[in-house]
Amino acid sequence: MDLIDVVALNYMRFNKPRDAKPYLEEFEKKNSFELSGNKDWRDYGKNELEKLEKFGAEIIPFYSKEFPKQLLEIKQKPLLLYVKGSLKEFPIEAIAIVGSRKCTSYGKGVSYKLSYELGKLGVCVISGLAYGIDSEAHRGAIESNGTTIAVLGNGVNEVYPKEHLELYKEIEAKGLLVSEFPLGSKPTKYNFPFRNRLISGLGLAVVVVEAEVKSGSLITAMHALEQGKEVFAVPGNITSKTSMGANELIRDGAIPVLGVEDIIDNIPELKHLSNGAIVYKPSKEEDAILSQIEDGDTFDTILEKVAKEERELLMLLTLLEMKGLVKKASGRYFKA
Repeated sequence: MDLIDVVALNYMRFNKPRDAKPYLEEFEKKNSFELSGNKDWRDYGKNELEKLEKFGAEIIPFYSKEFPKQLLEIKQKPLLLYVKGSLKEFPIEAIAIVGSRKCTSYGKGVSYKLSYELGKLGVCVISGLAYGIDSEAHRGAIESNGTTIAVLGNGVNEVYPKEHLELYKEIEAKGLLVSEFPLGSKPTKYNFPFRNRLISGLGLAVVVVEAEVKSGSLITAMHALEQGKEVFAVPGNITSKTSMGANELIRDGAIPVLGVEDIIDNIPELKHLSNGAIVYKPSKEEDAILSQIEDGDTFDTILEKVAKEERELLMLLTLLEMKGLVKKASGRYFKA
């Protein structure tokens, strides 16, 4: 067994599952396998490694010292990881933050705030590069000068969604892009449950910010429970569709999150971290809004001053509130 065999079997896993089954069963039991000599499979493996070198990424096989050992203890453990980025190793102090793509401005603000504060404390934030909660989790970590890992449901050389190209590049510079799917793999529904078990497997715990009752985020939470990880959830509006899944997790025993200290205090590996006062810096877009706000302004008066849609402005004001940069009282906004 060598790297070419591992790459070949990994390709079979996702493209020829029947052919791969006996070898994967052997791998599950022994953390090793013997792939029968097949020139076509080995030729594929060689070509994949050549393409990977041109792309500037690398493969970490399961037998490497660099491979995260916690992933060898999960069900359907990965054979390898494709990685691209600046981190030299997978951090132990890491928390997964996941949630709905169709989240509310409240959910975006909470995801950003928790990730920013975790990043400031030196905790790596893991998520899935999707719209909504995931992207805010990555941005919060990046803007705190922390680290973040994006686990992809496609090949590491594919950007999905396309609109996240800049975020993809920022994550590469501040952390890692990770996938177990062969190069060129497109995001399919079949891929995401595989992706989700890696998100939970790499973190010490999973935080669900907003999630519908049937969602990928709840699958990630289920994987975390199977892996013996703690599951946290952010309480939400009981009439909101996007909060129903998170609220049900709390009802069923997940730890409610009212602030980052709820995460730190319940994870033994993180209890040594101090949650001192964290000072937020506004983004350029937020700073532009702040410069227009005068104490006592209403939402409508701010809307008249800025070139923003109502929904976009509401989200930005929510983020500014959560960062403690503005305060709202009796329907009026005040600079903090």
